[in-house]
Amino acid sequence: MTLTAPHPADNAILARISQMAASEPLAHRTAQRDRMAAAEFDVLVIGGGITGAGVALDAVARGLSVALIDKGDFASGTSSRSSKMIHGGFRYLQTGDVALVRESLRERHALQRNAPHLVRVMPFMIPLFLKGGVINPKLSRALGGALWSYQFAGAWRLGRRHRRLSHDAVGAHMTGLDMDRIGAGYLFHDLRADDARLTLAVLATAATKGAAVLNHARCVGVSDFAKGGRTARIEVDGNQIEVRARMIVNATGIWAQEFLGVAGIASDRKLAPAKGTHIVVPRALTGNDIAVSLPVASDRRTVSVVDEGPFAYIGSTETTDPADVDQPTITEADVGYILDGVNRHLKRPITPEDITGGWAGFRPLIAGGKGARSADLSRKHSISLEAEGLVTVTGGKLTTYREMAEGTVDAVCNALGKPARCRTRNLKLHGYSTGASHLQDGDRLGKRYGDRAVQVRQLASLAPGMDQTLTAMGETTVAEAVWGLHAEMATSLSDALLRRTRIALYDGRAVLADADRIGATVGALAGWPAARITAETATLKSTLRRELGVLAHDIPTRAQDRS
Repeated sequence: MTLTAPHPADNAILARISQMAASEPLAHRTAQRDRMAAAEFDVLVIGGGITGAGVALDAVARGLSVALIDKGDFASGTSSRSSKMIHGGFRYLQTGDVALVRESLRERHALQRNAPHLVRVMPFMIPLFLKGGVINPKLSRALGGALWSYQFAGAWRLGRRHRRLSHDAVGAHMTGLDMDRIGAGYLFHDLRADDARLTLAVLATAATKGAAVLNHARCVGVSDFAKGGRTARIEVDGNQIEVRARMIVNATGIWAQEFLGVAGIASDRKLAPAKGTHIVVPRALTGNDIAVSLPVASDRRTVSVVDEGPFAYIGSTETTDPADVDQPTITEADVGYILDGVNRHLKRPITPEDITGGWAGFRPLIAGGKGARSADLSRKHSISLEAEGLVTVTGGKLTTYREMAEGTVDAVCNALGKPARCRTRNLKLHGYSTGASHLQDGDRLGKRYGDRAVQVRQLASLAPGMDQTLTAMGETTVAEAVWGLHAEMATSLSDALLRRTRIALYDGRAVLADADRIGATVGALAGWPAARITAETATLKSTLRRELGVLAHDIPTRAQDRS
C-alpha cells in the first residue's frame, strides 16, 4: 500500500501513541537533557556513534554513572554509513593481520549471541573467473586455503562451513552475472546488521541501565572544575547547559582531533579519514539472493553487491576525498568507479538512471606511513589518555565496537581508581527476546526491532494510513517513522527517514521526489502543526540533496514514476 492523502491523528490516537512509547528508554529526551544539567557523572562520553554507545553501555554496566551526547543525531556519522557487515575481515588475511581477524570473529560471535534480533547470517559468494577458458588452479587452491584459515581463526563459531560452488550454482545465486567468464565459486558466511539500528539498540540498553543519552547536543568547551573533574559546556535546543564529569571519553571518530581542539588539548594524533560510498539499485537488476564479491579491474580492490529486500547496494569506494567530512556526498567519480567495477561483470549494465539511492561516509582510520593507500590502513583501534580526565578512542570497525569499549572503560576505571570487571560480553541488547517468533524468515520488523516489533505492528493498525509504505518500491511504513519520532529520540523527519528507518538511503531519490507528500503524511500522523510539517519537509529536501549529491539531479517529479 503506497501513500494516499494524509489522515491527521486525533488526540485519542496521539495519546495512545504516547502511551505505547512511554516505557521506551529513548522516549523522553527532555528528561534526559534536564538530568544531565542537574547531576555530576563519573563519565561523559562525547560521540553517539557505535563506539561511544559501546563505551556508555560498558561503563554503566560496571556501575559508573554515565552521560553521552552527540552533536548531531545518534549514528549520524560513520555509524550509519558503513557496509553494514558484521564480519571477521576475510581480506585482512591477505595482509597477514591474523590477530585482527581472530578478534573480529570473536566479537562477531558475541554480537550474534547478544543481538540475534539485529544481526543475521549473510552468505557471501566469491566467483572464480576463467582465464584462457580454465580456472587458475593456483588461485583456486589459494582461495580455498584462505577460507580454511578463516574457519580456523574463528569462523567455525557460526556453525557453517565454506563450500565450493559449481558454475550453475554461481549463476543461480546472481542471475544478472555474465557467466561466460566464470567457472565456479566459493561460498562462505559472515553476519550483517543495520548499523544505525544496532547503535540505537546499544544506546537504549545503556539508557535502560541508567545512562543519560542525548542527541543534537554539541560540546563547545571543556574546563576543569574544583573537585577534580571536568565541566563540558553543551549547546542543546537553543540553550547552553553544563555537564560535570570526573572523566570525559572522546569517541568522536573522524572528529577526534577537532574535539581535542575544543578541549584545548594539543595532540600529534594522525587520522586518515577514508571515504566510502555505496549506491543502491533495484535488486531485479542484479538478481542476487546473497552477497557477492566482484573484482574491480582498475585497482586491487573489490566491490560487494549485497541484497537488501527489494534493493541491492553496491560498494564501496575507498578514497581520501578532500571533501568536508561534516557533509559527505556522492560524487560523479564515486558513481563512475562503482559502475565501472560492477558493470563489466553484468549481462545488462547498470546506468546512473537505475540508481535509487546511496550513501557516503568517512571511516576513522589511523594514519599509516607516507603514501599508504587507505585500503591498506589497519582497522585496529587506539586508546590513549590525552590529559588528566580525558581518554580518546579512535579507529576500529563496527564489528569490534564492544572490545574497543571494554578497553576504553578499562582505562577510565584505572584513571578513576575504580577497578570493575567488564559485563558486556554476554549482555543482551535492547529488543532481545528469548522467544524466536520475531526471528522467523520474512519477519522484516522482527529483524529490525526485535520484541518491539509487536508495538510497531500495533501502531500500524492504530490509524488509517499508518500501514502505508513511504515509497512505491520500499517496504518501510509510516508507522515505523512515527515510532522513531515518539519512541527512539528522532527529533526530525530526517532523523526518522535516514536512521530510524533507512528508506531515505535505499530509496532516497524517490523520497526526495515525493518529500512533500511523505512529510505531510508522517507529520499529520505524528501530530505536527502545519508550520512544522513545512519546515521539516524543507529540511529533509535540503539534507537529501546534500547526501545524494550527483544522484539528486534529474530525479522524477513523483516517487511513483520510478515504479
